[in-house]
Amino acid sequence: MTTPSVSSSLLGAIGGVPRPDVDVVVDARDVNKWFGRLHVLRDICLQVKRQETVVIIGPSGSGKTTFIRCVNHLEKIQNGRIFVNGHLIGYREAGGGKKLVEDKEKNIALQRQEIGMVFQRFNLFPHMTALENIIEAPIHVRGMSHDEAMVMGRALLERVGLAAKEKVYPNQLSGGQQQRIAIARALAMKPALMLFDEPTSALDPEMIGEVLEVMKELAREGMTMIVVSHEMGFAREVAKRVVMMDDGIVVEEGTPDQMFSSPTQDRTKAFLSKIL
Repeated sequence: MTTPSVSSSLLGAIGGVPRPDVDVVVDARDVNKWFGRLHVLRDICLQVKRQETVVIIGPSGSGKTTFIRCVNHLEKIQNGRIFVNGHLIGYREAGGGKKLVEDKEKNIALQRQEIGMVFQRFNLFPHMTALENIIEAPIHVRGMSHDEAMVMGRALLERVGLAAKEKVYPNQLSGGQQQRIAIARALAMKPALMLFDEPTSALDPEMIGEVLEVMKELAREGMTMIVVSHEMGFAREVAKRVVMMDDGIVVEEGTPDQMFSSPTQDRTKAFLSKIL
């Protein structure tokens, strides 16, 4: 797959660059999450700066996916705070800041507009064409005109190398093509932050590269991203920071060179020895 070249202004044109006055886009402070008695996130502290790509690695069940689902309040936290672009996500503070109260759904929906998420499964609307999937939310959620949305949608299809597929339905597309449409759909909402939950795990090996290439270009263009992935080659090439999680905690973090060449924690060394 050959991905079209992209001008450096395109990401800004579709709203992908966060507000320049906010240096820290994600600020997670002492985040705790339980599923019943299972303590799945334990005092997670993590900051992601503007235009930074952070790749989270770790074994299955370590809390990686749960954490990024908490970032856009698809999962509720019990303790701690998560801020995106300086705004507390999903909650408001009460009792002089000592207590969290879940925010109104309307306010949470507005917050989610700033956060794009790409899932393992593509979650496209099967009764809509590729282009219709992309323009649905900008029209009905952001109030964009149909004509403006069509122009943007076609630009995004070209952006992900699928300009010829605008009238094609999801069941006529390969898994890699569907995932690229899912990325374009997330970008159409002009997010300040993109979350990727193992976006290549459901793909055949030959389709992984075409999705990773789109993600690499997003990183090069300055999109702030948190990526949960087992694609170590992608992490080496694109990540500014790699975060190792296990048993609901951040074990360690560092640059790709530090993490892959000289990790300091035995748990990280054991994990990487099995996958590198």
